[in-house]
Amino acid sequence: MILGAVIYFGGNDIISLTNPDEVFYACTAKEMIEQKSWAVPYLFGQPQFEKPILTYLLIKIGFMLGGISAFTARFFPAVFALLGCLAVFFWTNSIFNDKKKAFFCSLILMTSGMYIGLAKTVFTDMIFSDFVTLSMIFFYEGYRKGI
Repeated sequence: MILGAVIYFGGNDIISLTNPDEVFYACTAKEMIEQKSWAVPYLFGQPQFEKPILTYLLIKIGFMLGGISAFTARFFPAVFALLGCLAVFFWTNSIFNDKKKAFFCSLILMTSGMYIGLAKTVFTDMIFSDFVTLSMIFFYEGYRKGI
């Protein structure tokens, strides 16, 4: 987990938000703070409902707790990347009953290029990939146990 924290959180404040989508999400969360809104995302003073609100809310919480910066905007994708690695570890450990195999499965995911890239950018992808992963895990476990 320490390696994952170093990989996913390290350097997140060195480069400013450059991708137009990163700026889009961060500006929307910033305007939600300015508008004092928890339910309606705003961009350029107008409500906008292009994406699900969870990402905006998480970025808003990050901004409220740590100030408005590239690091706080990228904080929750990094957290969800770590949670995804933990989910893979516990799932593979429950399947193989072998912590060594589970560790290597989690390590492979943790060090995959695309996974690192998504953990370090302000997109919805990393957050929602955890929900997809957990859905597959719960389905598999339910099927395996006959629930």
